[in-house]
Amino acid sequence: MMINYDQMKPEPNLAIGIVGGMGPLAGNMLFNRIICNTPAKTDQEHLPVILISFPSEIMDRSVFLDGIIEENPAYAIIGVIKRLEAAGAGIVGMACNTSYSAAIYNIIKQELKKLGSRVELLHMPMETCLHLKDNFPESSRIGLMTSNGTYKTGLYKKILQDMNYEVIVPDADFQDGIIHRIVYDPDWGIKACQNKISEKALTMFQQAIAFFKDNQTDAIILGCTEFSLITSAELIKGISIIDATDCLAKAMVKKALAQRFVAQGL
Repeated sequence: MMINYDQMKPEPNLAIGIVGGMGPLAGNMLFNRIICNTPAKTDQEHLPVILISFPSEIMDRSVFLDGIIEENPAYAIIGVIKRLEAAGAGIVGMACNTSYSAAIYNIIKQELKKLGSRVELLHMPMETCLHLKDNFPESSRIGLMTSNGTYKTGLYKKILQDMNYEVIVPDADFQDGIIHRIVYDPDWGIKACQNKISEKALTMFQQAIAFFKDNQTDAIILGCTEFSLITSAELIKGISIIDATDCLAKAMVKKALAQRFVAQGL
């Protein structure tokens, strides 16, 4: 039997596209969450998803925002989005919260417009804050656990304050010495120990959760995709957790299903 591989390509603009590699496990986690949030009972009912993970091409977002390097990762991300669109993706998400910081995200949007791209690029922080508003109506004091890049740009803080939330963030020393190191410590951070979350990272994560509990926080946004890899209920009991990766996955599935229904005339 001859296989027509051209027929295996999804209909134009009907696939979900993931910009991975920021880091590699974060892209994989978003893919996994898309599958878990799809209301499918058979393999064939699942949505087409295209994940491109080129970690060596995309410079670290926090390092760029800190001014340590001049190369804006936006341009490499644009290259990945172009590949995703060419492969059939119409809804795209970046598996990295920091990449939505204005200095990166605005360039991506501008360049995609110049290129005539038709992809819908979902905004992870906005989708996360909308999920918070819709599903946690009693929460008013919101804690933020993010990378230094997202912390310094105030990405989530501005969105939340515009929605009239009280935002709880640690001081710069706690942010840099505890929260950022959970992900970025070169010896025991999540990025350095991707086969297993280190005991040191778990201990630091507990300290971060304790900080927010001590400050009467109603809910915590996990605003760095690597935090999604820490799933121990024991570490996060007693406080509501809003996982940005999960929020983006749900938004992507919702939009993709809507497009599928339109395409099928339902």
